[in-house]
Amino acid sequence: MSNLPFLQIFEELIQQREPLKVIVSQPRAKTESKKRILTLKQERILFWQEEKYRQNQVFHQNYEKSEQVLVWWQECSSIYKQAQVQTREKEYHVFFQKDGSCRFTTTNIVRTIDVQAHNRKKQYIMQEGNPIDFLVELGIMTQQGKVIQSKYDKFRQINRYLEIVSDCLPFLSEGKLRIIDFGCGKSYLTFALFWFLKQRQRDIIIVGLDLKKDIVEHCNLLAQCLQYQGLHFQVGDIEHWQNQEPIDLVVSLHACDTATDAALAQAVRWNAKVILAVPCCQHELAPQLRDPEQSAILRHGILRERLASIITDALRAELLEAHGYQTQVMEFIDLEHTPKNLLIRGIKQQNMTKVEKAQENVSSLLQHYGLQEWAMLRFLEKDLKSGIPSL
Repeated sequence: MSNLPFLQIFEELIQQREPLKVIVSQPRAKTESKKRILTLKQERILFWQEEKYRQNQVFHQNYEKSEQVLVWWQECSSIYKQAQVQTREKEYHVFFQKDGSCRFTTTNIVRTIDVQAHNRKKQYIMQEGNPIDFLVELGIMTQQGKVIQSKYDKFRQINRYLEIVSDCLPFLSEGKLRIIDFGCGKSYLTFALFWFLKQRQRDIIIVGLDLKKDIVEHCNLLAQCLQYQGLHFQVGDIEHWQNQEPIDLVVSLHACDTATDAALAQAVRWNAKVILAVPCCQHELAPQLRDPEQSAILRHGILRERLASIITDALRAELLEAHGYQTQVMEFIDLEHTPKNLLIRGIKQQNMTKVEKAQENVSSLLQHYGLQEWAMLRFLEKDLKSGIPSL
């Protein structure tokens, strides 16, 4: 039986928002996730959430539009051998063929499949319903603790950020914490970080740095209004900011282009225990990329930019490894909320066992793409003579 009839059935199910669960399994390649599960959920609206299992990790992706789910289904049909589609009244067993066709069987089953509440609130560090002073002042919550509808994505983002910070707490000092937040902007996350650590009875000093004087003045006034003693904002950039005290945590969220490299390099110079960076626009490497075998990618400006971003973040992570950090490039917030969704996390290690391999990886990437200049390497070579082999 061809793939078209079941594709039509599947399309009708999702257009009707029929409560369903889809399980695809038996990947054709060992490198693929063992299974992917798509479940209809409800928060403010009905949507589907995918759970993708890879090794010991679970990754989530949300889809609000039927068209997105159809693309997801077609992708899975080429990767997996079979699928199970459950509705209230039927169960479909679909078998994907290598030639793109499929066959399926149908079983009539009476079951109760309710739309699952997407109740992330139980897992949130900040709970809706409890008014939080800085969220109220920043216009994210009402005085009664209700999250304003148009600010719900920001509320999610802040909670995700605090989850990441929470995971880093075991690697920070037990005494007073000194934190630098570079490029803090309107400082939603800076205030959230201060609030979160104070909730845990930590003694902290946070300095938010930004180049815009009016934003710095506004944030200082808000910190004073909230009586957040220990939270200060200054005009300045991280490369030239003077510091005499040890720094425990360096945060750089959405610093543009090479400003992220400057923040990472300064964090390494300070020997910061933890580094959290969400890169923004990345333009430095794109014009330099050279690879005849990838000309089909590099001849398109938008693809060249995306490849340059991937290479830049990979180089940043490896260079942190070369300086004794265990790094992870992870999802910061769902792509549906922002395209700038990658976070680089660096944890300072006692045993620098991966240094040599990381140096080799940096050199290999630079040589492969013919890269001669790169800001972060330049900053660190100047100050630390990092030992990366000459290119």
